[in-house]
Amino acid sequence: MNKPKKTGIVFLSLGAVLIVSALLLFLYNGAEDEEAGEQAQAMLQEVQGAIAERNEDTAQNHKSESGSEDETEPAEETEPRPTEIPVVMIEGHEYIGFITIPVLEIELPVMSDWDYDKLRISPCRQFGSPLTDDLVIAAHNYKRHFGLLSSLEPGDAAIFTDMDGYEDHYELVRVETLKPTAVDAVQNSGHDLVLYTCTYGGATRIVAFFDRAES
Repeated sequence: MNKPKKTGIVFLSLGAVLIVSALLLFLYNGAEDEEAGEQAQAMLQEVQGAIAERNEDTAQNHKSESGSEDETEPAEETEPRPTEIPVVMIEGHEYIGFITIPVLEIELPVMSDWDYDKLRISPCRQFGSPLTDDLVIAAHNYKRHFGLLSSLEPGDAAIFTDMDGYEDHYELVRVETLKPTAVDAVQNSGHDLVLYTCTYGGATRIVAFFDRAES
C-alpha cells in the first residue's frame, strides 16, 4: 500500500530537482549574457578610442606635411580608402572595427578572426571584408550580442565602421534559419554583409543577409 505513495514522492522530488536546475540554468545564462554585454561595451570604448586616436594622428600628419597651421587653408581632398582593412591590436586581440544595428540598439566591437573563446568577448569576423563586399560576422546568441537577429525585418539598417573610421551602410534583405553545415550558403551568399548566430541548443543558425544601402 505504501509503494505508490513512495513512488509519488520520488517523482515529486525529481520534478523539484528539475525545476531548480532549470531555474539555476536560467539565472546562469542571464548572468553570462549580462557579463558578455558589459565586456563587449568596455571593448567597444577601446575600439572607438583607437579609431579617434588614429584619425587624430592622420590629421596631425597632414598638418606636418603641409607645414601650415592656418585653418583658412582649403580642406584637403579625401584620400582614397586603403585596399586592405586595417587591423589594430587591443588588449591582446586584433580588431577590425565595430558593427551597429540601430533598430536593436546594439553597437559591438568586431575581432579580426574568430574562435569560441573570442566569441565570448565580442562578435568576430569569420570571412571576407567590406572592401570585397563579402564580410561575414559571427557572434554568440547573447541578447546583447546577436541574440535578437531573428527579430530584424527587411530594410533594417546595419553599419560597419572600420578602424580608420570608414563607414559601410547596409540594408537587410532577409533572415533565414540554416543548418550548421550550410557553410557555403553563408560564406558565398552573394550578399555584401552576413551576420549570424546559433539558436539555443546550437541545432541551427539564424543568418541575416544584408546588401549595401543605395544611399
